Amino acid sequence: MPTLVLKNGVAFAYTDTGALPGGEKYTTLVIIHGHTFHSGTFQRLNPFAQPNALRIICVNRREYPGSSPYSPAELKTFAEGTENKRTALLEQQGRDLAMFLDGLSIPKEGGGIVLIGWSIGAIYLLALIACIKKLPTATQERLSGVRSVIMFQAPSLAFGLPTPKGLLIPHDDPDIPVEARGPAFAKWVSSYFIHGDLSTHNTNNLTYNNTNPDKPPTIGTLKPEEFLAMTDFAPAERYDNIVCLPPFAGVVSKQTKKALFDPTTREAWSRARFWNVYGTAEPWNIIYAAWALEAQSRAADNPKLALNFKVIPRSNHFLVWEDPERAINELKECFLGE
Repeated sequence: MPTLVLKNGVAFAYTDTGALPGGEKYTTLVIIHGHTFHSGTFQRLNPFAQPNALRIICVNRREYPGSSPYSPAELKTFAEGTENKRTALLEQQGRDLAMFLDGLSIPKEGGGIVLIGWSIGAIYLLALIACIKKLPTATQERLSGVRSVIMFQAPSLAFGLPTPKGLLIPHDDPDIPVEARGPAFAKWVSSYFIHGDLSTHNTNNLTYNNTNPDKPPTIGTLKPEEFLAMTDFAPAERYDNIVCLPPFAGVVSKQTKKALFDPTTREAWSRARFWNVYGTAEPWNIIYAAWALEAQSRAADNPKLALNFKVIPRSNHFLVWEDPERAINELKECFLGE
């Protein structure tokens, strides 16, 4: 994997399908991965890049293979820092990712840039969006080539939303032993769920564990070498789990409001359309997150703060692996014709 080192010494490893040959115009997708499942998760998309006039770049967040670890002081802030210190640390992640994006020197001409935060990667996508006014003026101008911002299959905790009564995730399930919660989560998050009538936007129609017996979880279909090529469990205990816990929710919630509903921030990204994309067979917290954002968008009642929503029927959380061609086509609908 190539690596880009920032001026502050932080290094990001990434995969890159590369510019299209012959000077052909293309759109660049920059994908920020989620919890445990890193850039390897998206490699099935690569064969569909060039035929769709796309360049696909997948960055490994810090602590993941090839990218810089956090310092002991940073890890301590994640674990037990004040809200102000945690806010500053999360803002720094956004700035680092913005400088990584700027350092790639992606041409604004042609199809421009599409930013995608998958699963809890949306936390770091929104950190990048929220920090725009704190970046050098030249960097802000270069990032104006972003044409779409896509929160792709993002869970409620990526926005600091509270858990509705009666719903759980495996890490909170008292019936699952602590030592078994990691594997249980991997199975749960990659399952196909059968929810009730989703058109109601009623959380009573969301299920925690009613899964489709005819559709095995993605995790159960992977070969050992495939699983190893797309996962790293160490960062979970070091910081990913912490960012997903309730004590961090206030920081994440404030970041969401700044990134999505602050007029000054959104004006800086005025050329971009903002999307939330989710599947109907995903875990409840992804669907609930979209409903909550839709309600907040309506309440804002400001065309300049508009969010767009796209529903993918019958998709589980791992569409990029299960059906990469469909994933590409669904994502293209969010930025083609803009």
